[in-house]
Amino acid sequence: MSDFNKSKTSIHYREHKRLSSIARISTLSNRNINKSKHVRIYLPTYQLNPKVRFNIEKVGKILRNIVDAELEEVQYNDKAIPELCLNLAESIRLAIKEQNYDRYRIIVCVSIGQKRQQGVHVYHSFLWDPDRDVYVAHNFENCHIFANIVVYGIYLD
Repeated sequence: MSDFNKSKTSIHYREHKRLSSIARISTLSNRNINKSKHVRIYLPTYQLNPKVRFNIEKVGKILRNIVDAELEEVQYNDKAIPELCLNLAESIRLAIKEQNYDRYRIIVCVSIGQKRQQGVHVYHSFLWDPDRDVYVAHNFENCHIFANIVVYGIYLD
């Protein structure tokens, strides 16, 4: 075989190798596309009202019981209060979720401050559905701290 034919054959071999590697890459990428996560699509329920309505009295009682028990002997400490707020909000949220309010998002806001002969005013302003969305608020005071806890029950369509 002549040198020209050898070089021509090696060029064809290199081109074939390059093309086959490109084909392999595109095949692998197509496999990854086919293995993508399947998204479930739910049909609308057309349910406009919850099965179990958010009970303000029951939630208020749960809120008062938890807050009074947790904050009764607490003294103000700059480093401990942020963690206390998070733990208190989580325990309140879990206790309310146990009541099985379907289609409600439970949001708990806890504010704790040091008592130093000052006044505090808390205002809530929202755009919501007054027929289905509700909130419950509770204020707590001892000689060291004040706390304002608000639980929102926002209905999800």
